[in-house]
Amino acid sequence: MPFTGFVCEADGSPVASDDCLACARGGARPGCHMTAPVINGILRHLRPDGFGLTVTTLLGCPRKWRLSQTHDYQLKPSEAWWSYRGQLMHGISAQYAEDDPFAIAEMRYEMTITIDGQPVTISGQPDLILLDRATLVDYKTTKRIPGPWRAWACPDTGEVIRESQFVWRSRWMDCVSCGGRHVAGEIETIGEPRPYPHHVQQVSLYRLLLAENGIDVATAEIAYMDMATQLRAPVELMSLDEARAMLVARLPLFLQDDPPGVLTDPDDLWACDFCPVRSACEDLHGGPVGKVMNE
Repeated sequence: MPFTGFVCEADGSPVASDDCLACARGGARPGCHMTAPVINGILRHLRPDGFGLTVTTLLGCPRKWRLSQTHDYQLKPSEAWWSYRGQLMHGISAQYAEDDPFAIAEMRYEMTITIDGQPVTISGQPDLILLDRATLVDYKTTKRIPGPWRAWACPDTGEVIRESQFVWRSRWMDCVSCGGRHVAGEIETIGEPRPYPHHVQQVSLYRLLLAENGIDVATAEIAYMDMATQLRAPVELMSLDEARAMLVARLPLFLQDDPPGVLTDPDDLWACDFCPVRSACEDLHGGPVGKVMNE
């Protein structure tokens, strides 16, 4: 991953990583609020991608991964804030595991899958494994923990019309099951919060990775944390066969000779706003990518 340095928060000019760290250590320039430990934490996480394909990579944008292997890029430290923030619980997990004989934290595992006769190594680093419970715990820092899970079902057929953690703003809801209209508040049920689908996929792939390394995982949970609280959300894990099938389906996108296509799923387009190689992607695409494609 050719990350070549930072973009100065103060004036937007390129700055070498070591110089950015030294500047933060010396008090930082006016307009920059970064401190040395934060810059150092970002740099520790933005390591050269010597791990190759990882579980996290395989669930992200294939085009971003490919372009980040061949195009130099820089980031403002504020654009890599996630890189620092995500390490906070990882370090705490590692410290905890030192005192718990049945816990493993922050250990990297590998597995090899053959695609079209080509062996491909995939690695991953689960946050915390509780061996005596056969449980995997993954920590996610977020602006806001997931809300209650809401479902709206047709009162005539019982078929679920819509599911979401978000409130339905309209009084009425059109029913695709019976063809009528219902008062949304009268057909709504509210349940416990659920983990986000891509987080379910991630821990399911971790489970497969651990199985390949002789560690059985029966249950998993995502521990979401915002500035106010923590939420433990149980995960309905994919089966090992389902996880392997998903892996086999996604791997060719990362291995194909031609650059993968741009993101088109509306639920994924937000990622373009945080992509460090977006300009290279748009140059290759010949036009804008992300949400602006639909505007």
